[in-house]
Amino acid sequence: MYKKFMIVSLLCLALIMSGCGSSDTEGESRLETQQMLDSGDYTGVITKLEATATTDSDYIALGAAYMGKAGLSLSDIVNSLTDSSASDSTFSGFVTSIASSSSSTALTDLDTAISYYNQVVDNCSDANLSNSEKDICLYVGLSSTSSAAVTIDLIAGDISTFGDGGSDDEKLTASTCAMNYAFDRTNNVDCNVTQSADVNFTIINKIYSPLVVTVNGDVDTPDSPYYYLMNDINQTVLTKDFCLLNDFTRYEDINAIANLYACPVNETPSATELTTAGVLVDVLNNGIDSFSGAATEEMQGDIDEFKCELLGDTYTGSACAGDIAEQNIIDYLNSQNN
Repeated sequence: MYKKFMIVSLLCLALIMSGCGSSDTEGESRLETQQMLDSGDYTGVITKLEATATTDSDYIALGAAYMGKAGLSLSDIVNSLTDSSASDSTFSGFVTSIASSSSSTALTDLDTAISYYNQVVDNCSDANLSNSEKDICLYVGLSSTSSAAVTIDLIAGDISTFGDGGSDDEKLTASTCAMNYAFDRTNNVDCNVTQSADVNFTIINKIYSPLVVTVNGDVDTPDSPYYYLMNDINQTVLTKDFCLLNDFTRYEDINAIANLYACPVNETPSATELTTAGVLVDVLNNGIDSFSGAATEEMQGDIDEFKCELLGDTYTGSACAGDIAEQNIIDYLNSQNN
């Protein structure tokens, strides 16, 4: 019952905040926007509103449109959240469910959605939020938690096996080794990491250190290399496929043409850099905090259980104390990869 109520609430909030039932031109425009969202015309909503957005209802609609463009409507995320709570490994179940629905641009789309919701409410820890503002914070929490799931999908090889207790995912092993190397410059016993001279992605004016990781337990001959980029604050940058330093045309094979490197997900020079730790630590912590006081009791229980799982703690009916740190993420990913 609560799931159905949540979905209806999520679909209607933009109209509620702007005044349901308005008969003037502005009200008709908002109704048209809502109908576009309901029919899945997310690009149409973005085209209609993005250049001129000035109101809370515009920002809410754009947030919902970018979530839809990510392949993840609000109702989809709620369904994944509640369905995963029935499994023994709640967060891994959520990750695989979200990954199966998300689009190739999901991470940047979700990041944009969060930025629009933050235009409406910029402090979800405020004790004096209205009910409508709490709903916006719920949107931020859902978007942020989904961003973490999409990130894990990017750094894994076969997300369908994540947390299933089967064979190791060698790409995920390599990814955690790269994160660990960037974090403290040590080689994990599972891998060998080689750092190359810095390169400049002139198209976005970003300088990175390329990393090549081989997994010691790799059964291939020779070992399969995995490619990463490390920034100047000791984090691995989220990448997808391969590209040149001056062109974002993407190739699936690093040997397709000469001089290819792991290609950053973020193609916009002015946008916030998307790093594995940045999304999995900052966004998860902020997203989980955004749920506080906004979620239903059942949903809050699911989120509290997620946090305990990520902290390596046991859920006993209440939230586990402390923030999620990078080492918690590395330990969690390793625990789900065997």
